[in-house]
Amino acid sequence: MTAMEKKSKYSVLIDLDRLKDPYNGLGQVALNLAAELGRIHDDELEFTLLVPPEFAGKFGNQVNYEVISAKRRLFPFLCPGYDLWYTIHQDSWFFPSTRKTPYILTINDLNFLEEKKGIHLWYRINRLQTKVRHATVIITISKFTESVVRGNLKVGNTPVKVIYCGVSVPEFNNVSRPDYVPEGDILFNVGVVSPKKNLAVLIEFMKELPEKYVLVIAGNKCGEYAVNIEKRIRELGLERRIVLPGLISDEDKFWLYSHCKAVVFPSKREGMGFPPVEAMRFGKPVFASTFSSIPEVSEDKAYYWEKMDPRNMAEFFLEKIQEFDNDPSRPEILRKHSMKFTWENSTAELIRLFKEVLDNLLPPA
Repeated sequence: MTAMEKKSKYSVLIDLDRLKDPYNGLGQVALNLAAELGRIHDDELEFTLLVPPEFAGKFGNQVNYEVISAKRRLFPFLCPGYDLWYTIHQDSWFFPSTRKTPYILTINDLNFLEEKKGIHLWYRINRLQTKVRHATVIITISKFTESVVRGNLKVGNTPVKVIYCGVSVPEFNNVSRPDYVPEGDILFNVGVVSPKKNLAVLIEFMKELPEKYVLVIAGNKCGEYAVNIEKRIRELGLERRIVLPGLISDEDKFWLYSHCKAVVFPSKREGMGFPPVEAMRFGKPVFASTFSSIPEVSEDKAYYWEKMDPRNMAEFFLEKIQEFDNDPSRPEILRKHSMKFTWENSTAELIRLFKEVLDNLLPPA
């Protein structure tokens, strides 16, 4: 008799603290995973979502809720216990009530290796290494991230499993064109306006393209990097062709994916990289860098800039966008590829892993 057969239902806590910022990447992961879990009835597992107060009850009554609290963060041993604990990212401050609880940790990326220095880097590595030491299983969201984890952390015999995130873009009817979008053939980029996204090269790239092309760079633009990009746009006189609207609504995002000519994604560091998959869901061509996990996820379905020289990027783009336009089968190929990355598939893989861990590690009842 297996451990899973000795108890009618096992309690699984899903740490979704990142719902506190539902508009960034991890916030969207939390939102979509919670929504999928809320649709599932499992005969063996009972899910409890650890959420900010405003999300308690939001995902239906198929799941239970625990509200984030100072008590859970500072005194977990005084809080309810669970048979298994899963956290969706490596920077969470919340932990099981006891270290005997099987603990599954997702590591999305190790971007801080290039972003931090000195004592700050030492602190981040050691904090994460402590979590790795207590993890029953480590999940990474790409093979690339797995290789970085193994190369920079002491994993030992802890199993590492790759589970790709699902990708979902909410759909809407009768969405209007956003006022900020310039007239022309729209190129679209969405994310955070930060150095790791390598967005500055797109400004120089646009200078080399015919004037009919316009660019929308959407996402949080707080910080000096965004200020410098907007300054460069003004220096080149491209204000009418390039806009940075900041954070945009789901409706605007849907409209831009639906109406853009292509998605441009020169990012240098991605744990998985959602926008290329999102674009393919709409049958849109993707022009991307060859860095980090992007080729792994997009495979041969994207067009890759081998060199980040603006003139070469423009020449390559003009050649390949014509090639795409001349191949009516291409959009459906992209849509089919994108369906490898659904929340239904991702959540099913997580549940299989939960049951495997419980079956192998829980003591007899």
